[in-house]
Amino acid sequence: MSKYHLLIEKFIDRTISPEERKALEIWVLKNEANKAVFRNRIKKSNYELSADFDSDLAYRRFLETLKSKKKARKLLPTILKYAAVLAILLTIGILAKRQLLPDVTQTSIQVVEAEEEKNRSLSNEVIIKMADGSTKVLHHEGDELVSDAKGNTVATKGGNTLSYKETLNLSNKKPVYNEVFIPHGQIFKLKLSDGTKVWLNAGSKLRFPQNLVNSDNNRIVYLEGEAFFDVAKNKDKPFIVNTQEVDIKVLGTKFNISSYETDGNTETTLAEGSVRVYETRTPENGIQLTPGFQANYDKFGNNFNRTKVDTDMYTAWMQNRLVINNMKFSEILVKLERKYAVQFVNKAESLRDEIYRGEFVDEDIETVLKTIALSTPFEYEINQDVITITR
Repeated sequence: MSKYHLLIEKFIDRTISPEERKALEIWVLKNEANKAVFRNRIKKSNYELSADFDSDLAYRRFLETLKSKKKARKLLPTILKYAAVLAILLTIGILAKRQLLPDVTQTSIQVVEAEEEKNRSLSNEVIIKMADGSTKVLHHEGDELVSDAKGNTVATKGGNTLSYKETLNLSNKKPVYNEVFIPHGQIFKLKLSDGTKVWLNAGSKLRFPQNLVNSDNNRIVYLEGEAFFDVAKNKDKPFIVNTQEVDIKVLGTKFNISSYETDGNTETTLAEGSVRVYETRTPENGIQLTPGFQANYDKFGNNFNRTKVDTDMYTAWMQNRLVINNMKFSEILVKLERKYAVQFVNKAESLRDEIYRGEFVDEDIETVLKTIALSTPFEYEINQDVITITR
């Protein structure tokens, strides 16, 4: 077997190194004969290439965006008739809204009205709402101080991380809440006052006590959207994440929660330690998780399903990786809206239930759309932040 035939096999198995991938790219683009060899071998390995895939540009995109990972054929199984996304890149939200949060104190954050939420989703800045009801815009760049109504500094922002001060105030045992909203197109990190670290995905909202160290019994936060928690251990004060439908209770561990309001499921994926996931209204209905397992709660059926998963797939967003795992086209568009801060108008209804698998990292929206269109062709038009899709 020649050197380049071996590189093609390594490319298919996702074991190819960046240097080898570059060498293969140069060889494929050298002449039509090499392209034919490459195309034929890819076809035999269950990749479906569209008729317009002969251009040098398409080959470059294909070579530059395929991920170096083993068992790639399983990602695009034609025997299951999946419409396969061809680009796999390097390294890795209930329809009817329920009452979001209880009023804990007179200074608790009120539930944001629907119209306000809509307006905020179009903003490109992180917004924090203080206990007194005032709001502050946290700019994407630079360092900032966040102060309360009395002018006391409660948190400091450095880059895309907001850190709360670890203080102990024995004179006030009542929780004082802050709320942070992450717009579409951004990821943001919080360090809570007890040392817990929280990564918030685009379009997410977290309501949390300003001073967790001073809280009685439990440390409770309220999440809408998706977040990864690295919880500071405190055996005397369990950490609870409330997602409207379910609660996740831990002492100190690492886990990911996805519970967007528009999604039909709440997914809790455990990376380290152990957690208990249970219905908020009926705590006896719940399950215990161990690392590598996911609890999937059906918001409509009110039941749990526990499965073994690849946790990397559910934390990929933290590294700006977009993982598409057996997702419908309509579901992908929702994911893209959050990630790229755009809005889709899908006039190609025949694509709605097509299934895709693949992975992208740090790619612009046009590259993603063009790659998907290689498998199931469609046209799109971009008008500012609105993208219209047609066949």
